[in-house]
Amino acid sequence: MGVSPALIALFNQVVAQTGSLFVWRCYTITLNQNSGVLRFADSDFDIKPTTTTGSVPIAGFTYSGSTLRVDALSSKSQVHFKVGLDTDQYVLVVAPRSVDLVTGASFPDKIGSVPFLQAASAGAFAAADVQVDEAYFGSLPTWPMPAGGATPVGCRTIFRGVVGEVDTDNTIAVFTFNDYRSLLQQIQMPRRQFQAQCRHNLFGPGCNASGLSRATYAKNGVVGAGSTQAIIIGVNLPVPGGSGTYNLGSIQITSGPNSGFWRTITNWDGANTITVLNPFPFPFVAGDTFSIAPGCNWLMTTCALFNNLNNYGGQPFIPPPEVTTG
Repeated sequence: MGVSPALIALFNQVVAQTGSLFVWRCYTITLNQNSGVLRFADSDFDIKPTTTTGSVPIAGFTYSGSTLRVDALSSKSQVHFKVGLDTDQYVLVVAPRSVDLVTGASFPDKIGSVPFLQAASAGAFAAADVQVDEAYFGSLPTWPMPAGGATPVGCRTIFRGVVGEVDTDNTIAVFTFNDYRSLLQQIQMPRRQFQAQCRHNLFGPGCNASGLSRATYAKNGVVGAGSTQAIIIGVNLPVPGGSGTYNLGSIQITSGPNSGFWRTITNWDGANTITVLNPFPFPFVAGDTFSIAPGCNWLMTTCALFNNLNNYGGQPFIPPPEVTTG
C-alpha cells in the first residue's frame, strides 16, 4: 500500500533524530449483515485521517477517542505476527462507558439500541471485519481540537481480519481478531464435489445467477403474544412462496431489541409457529416485526419450485460407483 510523501518525510526526520513521532491506532469494525460500522481510537482525542489505507477507506471519517476506552495499562493489546502462512492475531481490550459524564445517560456506547457489552455477549460481532490503522503525528495535537478531530500526517494499515472470539465480563470485552488467512482453514478442498444435492445456498452466489433474490420471496410478519427467544408465534403469518415452506429458511428481526439479528428456521408448523436454530439474544415484545423467507432442502425438485433449475448446483444423475462400468 502507498505511503504519503509527508509521512515518508516524517519517518526520515525521526531517523535523523531531529523530530518526534507520535502514534495512535484507529480501529474500524464492520459488523456483519450490514449492521453498521464502528470507528474508535486509542487516543485521548478524536482523529480524522485524510489518507485512505487498506481495504476499508478511513479518509474523512472521525475515530472517537472519548467513547470506548482502549488498551488500559493493566491489559495492553497483544499482537502476534509471523512470517509464513500461520494466522496472525490481534487481541484488543475494550471498556465501554457505564455512564456519559456530560449527559448522565447510562451505558451510552451501544450496538444499535443495545448496550455494547450486552450486544457483544449476544453475538453482535460474529464474523465482523476488522481493520487496524496507525495514525502518525509529528507533534502532539493542541487544544482546541479542530472540528471532527485532529488530522495525522499519514496513516498505515497494520492489520486486517475478522473477529474470532469475544470474551466479556461486567466491565470489558476482550476481542481476538484473526487475519484473513484464517478463512483458508475453513475452506474444504477440493472446493466442489460431485453430489446429488445442490452445493449452493439459497439466494447466495451461484444460486442467484439469474437474479433470484431473497427480497422477491421475503414476507413481512409481526411477533405475537406467547413468543419466546427460540419459538416465534407470528400473527397471520403469510404463506411462503417458492418452496412453499419456511423450513430451512431465514428470519430477520426488523424492530425491537433483536432488530438486525438473523436466524435459520429449523421448523415451521405450517401455520403461525416457527422454531429457530439458535435463540435470539433478547426477549420479544408482541408487535415486534420481522422479515421471513422460505427455505430450500437442496433437492432438484425444490429448485424447480423456485423456477431456478438453470442454476442447480448438484449432479443427481451420476450413477453410484457400484453400478458404473469400466
